[in-house]
Amino acid sequence: MLVGHNKQKKYFKHVIDNDSLSHAYLFSGPEMIGKKTFAFELARTIIGDDFDKNPDFKFIAPKIEEGESKIYIEDIRDFKKFMSLKSYGSGKRLVVFDNAHFLTSEASNALLKILEEPPAGSVIILISSMPDLIPATVLSRCEEVRFNELSGKDMGDYLSEKKLKKEDKEFLATLARGKIGLVSNLIDTDSIPEARKAIDDLRKLFNAGIYEKMDYAKKVHEKGDYQPRVDYWLYWIGAHVASSPKNEKIAKSLLSLHQIVSQPQYNHRLALENFLLNL
Repeated sequence: MLVGHNKQKKYFKHVIDNDSLSHAYLFSGPEMIGKKTFAFELARTIIGDDFDKNPDFKFIAPKIEEGESKIYIEDIRDFKKFMSLKSYGSGKRLVVFDNAHFLTSEASNALLKILEEPPAGSVIILISSMPDLIPATVLSRCEEVRFNELSGKDMGDYLSEKKLKKEDKEFLATLARGKIGLVSNLIDTDSIPEARKAIDDLRKLFNAGIYEKMDYAKKVHEKGDYQPRVDYWLYWIGAHVASSPKNEKIAKSLLSLHQIVSQPQYNHRLALENFLLNL
């Protein structure tokens, strides 16, 4: 379900109605605000309801489940082969690159060559919360469409339709700060209690001793559920960063920790320990 982003909806309705779609777009904006959902809704409009099963659609992203954290040259070669084929029905071929800032330099160069001479009827969408990490040469070939967090009204309207306790709705609204993807995911996976516990743990850790912090890092590392905990901490501190200068420092530390635990080559337990000991 696509919530909000009415300006973007109006824009794409206009360009589709006038058959004036560009060949490449950059969907930029913070994480979990609906950029990918918007791209999928656009795919439904252009290709059809079952776009994800349609041979005219392709989705490319880092294969996290396979232990990869980048989009590699092999992915672009596969993409190039896909783009060389004729459309099966809609007359359009649509490709979505999620987290495009994870393109390797080799992959970016290969993608650039395709963007310079895009096949007729192709629509390429790059999605990124960190477009500054994408080479300027690639960005210059894309029309940027900026997305922002949902307004308080849009989020309130969305939550009002959910069968949740009042305190859970208030918790989600504060935690997410307009990130509809985060709220939707927590509701769909019944993870609100998990998020609440992570925040409660963080509050207790502020006043914990060295041994307790080290033990907590050890336990969550062994359990393997520390990545979502770090995310919840970051969202919560971010929501309260203006209330204390200390929160700004913690937010910066959490950003660093988030980057480390999202990459397998680093020592995650050591990073957790260092963060907690410096609270």
